[in-house]
Amino acid sequence: MIGFIPYLVVPVLVALMLSGAYMIKKKGYELSKFTRPASLVLFAVMCVRYLWNANTIALFEVRALDMFSPFGDSAMLSTFIAVILVWFTYAAMFAVVFSEFYNYKTLRHMANFFSVPVFVLAIVFFRIYAVGSYTEAGYVLSDIRVWAMMIEIALGISIPVSRVIAESKIPIPTKAETKSLLFALPFAVLAIMPCYVPQAILGFASDSIRVQGINQVHRFVIYGSVLMPFLIFHAFKNKSEDVKRAAMLYLSLALLWSYMAYRDLVGITPDGLTGWVVPTNLPLHLCNTAMFIIPLCLAFKWDKVFYFTLFINVLGAFIAMMVPNTASTVNALGAIRIHFWINHYPAFFMPILLVALKLFERPKFKQWLYSQLAFAIYFVFILFFNAWFTNYDSGVDFFFLNSDFIVEKLGKWAEDTRNLVVSFNIKDLTFTFYPVYQTIFYLVYVVISAAMWFLYALLFTTWDAAEDRRLKERDYKDMKKKLKEFLGGKSIFEPATGDNSPRLVLREFSKRYGSNKHYSVDHVSLDVKGGEVFGFLGPNGAGKSTIIKSVVGIQTITSGEIEICGYNVQMQPVQAKLHTGFVPDHYALYENLTGREYINYIADLFEVNKEYRDMVIEKCVERFQLTGSFDNQMKTYSHGMKQKITIMAALVHNPAVWILDEPLTGLDPTSIHEVKECMKEHAAAGNIVFFSSHIIDVVEKICDRIAIIKKGKIRACVTLKELEEKGVDLEQFYLDIINAEDDAATEAVVRAVVSGEVAEA
Repeated sequence: MIGFIPYLVVPVLVALMLSGAYMIKKKGYELSKFTRPASLVLFAVMCVRYLWNANTIALFEVRALDMFSPFGDSAMLSTFIAVILVWFTYAAMFAVVFSEFYNYKTLRHMANFFSVPVFVLAIVFFRIYAVGSYTEAGYVLSDIRVWAMMIEIALGISIPVSRVIAESKIPIPTKAETKSLLFALPFAVLAIMPCYVPQAILGFASDSIRVQGINQVHRFVIYGSVLMPFLIFHAFKNKSEDVKRAAMLYLSLALLWSYMAYRDLVGITPDGLTGWVVPTNLPLHLCNTAMFIIPLCLAFKWDKVFYFTLFINVLGAFIAMMVPNTASTVNALGAIRIHFWINHYPAFFMPILLVALKLFERPKFKQWLYSQLAFAIYFVFILFFNAWFTNYDSGVDFFFLNSDFIVEKLGKWAEDTRNLVVSFNIKDLTFTFYPVYQTIFYLVYVVISAAMWFLYALLFTTWDAAEDRRLKERDYKDMKKKLKEFLGGKSIFEPATGDNSPRLVLREFSKRYGSNKHYSVDHVSLDVKGGEVFGFLGPNGAGKSTIIKSVVGIQTITSGEIEICGYNVQMQPVQAKLHTGFVPDHYALYENLTGREYINYIADLFEVNKEYRDMVIEKCVERFQLTGSFDNQMKTYSHGMKQKITIMAALVHNPAVWILDEPLTGLDPTSIHEVKECMKEHAAAGNIVFFSSHIIDVVEKICDRIAIIKKGKIRACVTLKELEEKGVDLEQFYLDIINAEDDAATEAVVRAVVSGEVAEA
């Protein structure tokens, strides 16, 4: 018997490790130089103990606590404590290890406030913990696994505690951190639940409850298999990529840990060795490979290998889930049955979940080809592996390529495919193949995986549409809430400020693209009133088009405000647009429509009554000389004719603010004259004409006021009358502003004009 030895050994080990951590910290080294290697030792020791003769764990035989117990039939409480301790120590170990390699407060709090108490309870109830794992016969000092348990407990306590000592304070979580911890802890614990826990606590389900065949229970399990990844996705979709990757790596490793419960690394029985030292026990079934590939892909970002799991493992796992392959898996809560689902369920949902969380890119055709290459290599390897090791074990049947398991479910025609047998000998080994069956098997899998490609494409398209709709609904609700607060009780149809008389106002407007630190437009303020033709001048790249596109709502506003007739462009975009007419520098028309159809379409959008639109159309068609071509498709029009249609479309609803961005490009002299007349008439009616152009002569003749923009800032804003009175030539004034070397020189030019120094000179 062991007696008090664990209660002496563990505290001594903890004291030694804490002393070592303290000395490392005292000498100025990073504590992680101790804690990280120690956490790897903890993981390695626990892995070896876990996988060494894994099938001998006593709790595999427990049935509803009182049906079997290593402590005797009456030891229900002890058995329950053993089950919980074994389960929770796995989760505690994972929390400690992950907290060392992912610097997240939630993981640190989990290690401090969950792992340490669990390991302390493991030493308090050490006998229950050890006997529950290896029975009374295994609770002896000669069993190396008992010593491994002591080392695990000591490391599990000392690693988090050493950090607390080094920081000289207990890291009490805030309210938000506590909430995060309470959210993460159930996820962390449930993910690593051993397959025997439901059986040990609740017992086997009734023999009538069988998760096999298309029955109600089986369907319930399948539905749960589809629902669970959705829940995980919604829990992590808004987290950072690092958090998502860490959580999914934890989940995949935890599921792999539970899966390995029946996989001996090395087992010793009266009949000899078992485990992975025997090649026929290697996890080479298709769904087995997924359990190892997924965490490796997450840890090392193996993109190309990942798509093998996405196209091949998902399909194999789904088929296995729909048609369980052994009669031993039928009991709903049995450990073997739970183990079967732990093996196949993650292989089904994890690859899809990782794509949904954007940890891996959505597959393209190239990725499908990668998966087929990997599958071909795997298929050929398994063919020869099966044929080779059948010489030593007739039951070898990885991927069901040797047996009639698949074909017996499909009928005689399928069984006949195994009639052609090819065998040959190499020395004393016989290699047997079924070329027809195995070729058809391979080709069918390739065809189905191609169908998976189309299924994924459909799934992603459907998902995008649903997600887009959800985001739009969310944004719409947020917009309505913000608009209500912004209007302060006013109707959405009322202007935010003043009345709805013609006016264009920019208040400290700035625009920056993406993460660029440079502002394309920097704190621009303008106030244009009705009756003005306002000229907007500046070199290419100065910010003219950026301002215009933001005014008409094509681009978002980084900061500041823009108002059209009192309507805020950001908060009341529809009302602002109803008062705006826009002629872009590059038109975009529905060229399969006729000119008349297009103008009527625009008029319908702006709810222009028929009488007024007909009057405008008739006047413009005559003015722009489009009578003979107006009812032809616009794709037959010249560039100038299309520009005229764009101008007509901007005028058909009589906008209070008419914005033109280089509108005269491509027009003949007669049309240029007519456009200028339209601009004058529109302003004379009390409206605003906001006109951007590089043609100084045109600006000088028709504009009342101008603004000059350079490098995103308004450098001058003057009336043409003011320049005329001071004897300043607009072209020379523009060139002086643009060619000024710095802001001081620019201000000097403007100041000279305002003070009249230019005229005196």
